[in-house]
Amino acid sequence: MRESKRLNFLKSFLKLYGVEKIELIEENENSISGFAIYNNSNLEEKQEFIWHKSEDEVPSPELKILIEKIVSEKLHYGDKVIDEIENIELPEFDNQMKEKLIDQLYDIEIKMIDNGEETDSFFVHD
Repeated sequence: MRESKRLNFLKSFLKLYGVEKIELIEENENSISGFAIYNNSNLEEKQEFIWHKSEDEVPSPELKILIEKIVSEKLHYGDKVIDEIENIELPEFDNQMKEKLIDQLYDIEIKMIDNGEETDSFFVHD
C-alpha cells in the first residue's frame, strides 16, 4: 500500500521536533493519528498526536523541500525557526513562493494527545 500524502508530510514536519519515526494508530478521511517516536532505541519516548486534515488539505510538496532545508541546515530550535529563514537559499523558488511557503509552515498545527485529550500542539513559530 502506498504511503499517504499526510503521513509523508508528517514524517518531514515532525523532524523539526527530532521525531525519528511515526507509528500510525488510525488514518481516516478527516484525520491521521499516531505516535511520534523521538528515539528508535527507546520506544517509550513518544507523543501521541492527531492531525485534523484530509488528504486534499496536505500542504504543497514544495513546503516539504523548505522543511528539509531547515532541518538539514539546523535553522530551528524545536518549534522555533531562527530569524534567518527569510534569507534561506532555495534556488527552486522565487521570493514570492518562498514567502508563501514560510506562511504555510506557520499555519500548521498538529494536536498532541495526552490521556485521551487534545492538549498542546506541534507547530512552528519565529
